Amino acid sequence: MRLGIIGGGRAAWAFGSTWRRLGWPLSGIALRSAGPIAGLLAVKRAGIAELASDSDLLLVAVPDTAIVEVVESCPATAAVIFHASGALPALRGGFSLHPLKVLPPVGEPSDLAGALLVFQGAHRQTAKRIAEAAGARFAEISAEEKLLYHAAAVLGSNDVAALLDIAEALIGVPDARNELAGLAKSAIENWLAHTDARRFTGPAARGDRELLARHSEALRNRPQVAEIYRLLAEWILAGNK
Repeated sequence: MRLGIIGGGRAAWAFGSTWRRLGWPLSGIALRSAGPIAGLLAVKRAGIAELASDSDLLLVAVPDTAIVEVVESCPATAAVIFHASGALPALRGGFSLHPLKVLPPVGEPSDLAGALLVFQGAHRQTAKRIAEAAGARFAEISAEEKLLYHAAAVLGSNDVAALLDIAEALIGVPDARNELAGLAKSAIENWLAHTDARRFTGPAARGDRELLARHSEALRNRPQVAEIYRLLAEWILAGNK
């Protein structure tokens, strides 16, 4: 399947790198501005019209805010148009194929092997073939489920990173970044190992409301963080009953 790519960010890099590993052809890449991705993928820069006439698949890998506009601007084509957004539905009779993983920046090693690729739209067999060839797991959701699905993906990725930012700012121990990452990894391993109350540890899991109140008092000068802490503690208390 000959792939044309529109866009030069992380999704373009992940799909392009995977295509290269598989030995599948790339027809070119359309970019609005200069960037290293064309050289890294050893593929020519081309216009959207050229890609539309010279590709079996056309990946629109631009920010979500621009996907609809770019798809609508594509000329009539026999290529199947798909995008990698987790939030937007398939467009123009194509499909969406969202990798449920944090994609590395352009230039860093990137591959879809081992990822969960979440499909929505038409051409299911084509999307499934991509997943199988890439060594990825395949799942399907409806257009109506996409926003909640994507909110879940954000909570499980960027919001975890944001919580680590907060923890790093509060901890008061210099150079503890690696240790905080290790703490988070151990919490994830424990969560994977248990689906009952044992998936939680700490004062909320023990029902220690006195310590939770003391934590809230310590955070009184950081009201936004205090509210995040309170809401998460209440979630744990509710899930630990």
